Amino acid sequence: MKRYVLFFISIFAYISCDEIKKEAVAEEQLTKITFNATKLPKKTKLDSKAIVILEKWTAYKSLNTAIDGMYKAENDEDLRMTLDQIIEAQKQLENSTYPQEFNKQHIKSRQLVIKTFALKSKAAIEYRTNILEPAKEMINAYNNYRNQFNIIVNNTLDSTLILN
Repeated sequence: MKRYVLFFISIFAYISCDEIKKEAVAEEQLTKITFNATKLPKKTKLDSKAIVILEKWTAYKSLNTAIDGMYKAENDEDLRMTLDQIIEAQKQLENSTYPQEFNKQHIKSRQLVIKTFALKSKAAIEYRTNILEPAKEMINAYNNYRNQFNIIVNNTLDSTLILN
């Protein structure tokens, strides 16, 4: 009888130690943030007409430069700093004067989506979760933002003729 008790205690101790090792390995994997910028979607090309207008808008250029930093980030510190720059550039863009052609709700709403996904990406870094998905969403939102510039510039319809 004593042998059975001793046998069960030793098996229980072995199983308990094995579970502790698995938990320690899982925690260690969570503390390391892995980010691969090559998995991010490519930036949408701007139309030449849109580029002419956007070159004069300094707040947009600072956001564009900050987004470019996402593709250059090599570690989590670079990524944190880049996301802080994106959030700051976003705030400057909100408070800046929009060019007349782009002072529309289409542009402002897409800008808000970029801000949302930038904050989501920042939270993913802070909580040490997968950063790649929110970063992809943010880049996709930025591409939609750039695409909206192309749509507005290439729109040849006069809205006053349609509304009258």
